[in-house]
Amino acid sequence: MKSDLLGKIKNIKVFLFDLEGVLLKDKSLCGLCFDQLSSVYKEYKEDGLMFGIITARKEDQFIDKLKTLEGCEVIFSSLDKVSAADRFLREHGFGFRDLFYMGDDILDIPLLERCGFSAAPHNARREVKRIVDFIVQNDDCRGLLKEIITYFKQSKEEASFA
Repeated sequence: MKSDLLGKIKNIKVFLFDLEGVLLKDKSLCGLCFDQLSSVYKEYKEDGLMFGIITARKEDQFIDKLKTLEGCEVIFSSLDKVSAADRFLREHGFGFRDLFYMGDDILDIPLLERCGFSAAPHNARREVKRIVDFIVQNDDCRGLLKEIITYFKQSKEEASFA
């Protein structure tokens, strides 16, 4: 099982995260989420990875603020996340096997099933947690993003020694 996951991880070049319920646990915490996100997402970029958010949320002040993060792709107003992700990936020369996606709700399941490596927060819907490759234990945006990048770096190192 671990070798299957290592095989999946080596292909990942794009990280997409759901917004509500994953990066943003409470709508009243948009400012804190933005601050935490802006301090961590650069670590993904420094490792040569694409980073973005895909959400069903309509464009609003918070989405506009997220779009100011240089190098952070924001795909919004998307109920059909598979089609939106497919357009985005093709636009950048990638496929689903290159994609890491983290979601927490029923709406996320189709994309979680298509992506190369999937994750969910520990408080995700039970149906979601049953199908993902990895369950994240951190609750806040910063901790969650750090846990994911640390897991990927350690796994890639482990794979190179295997």
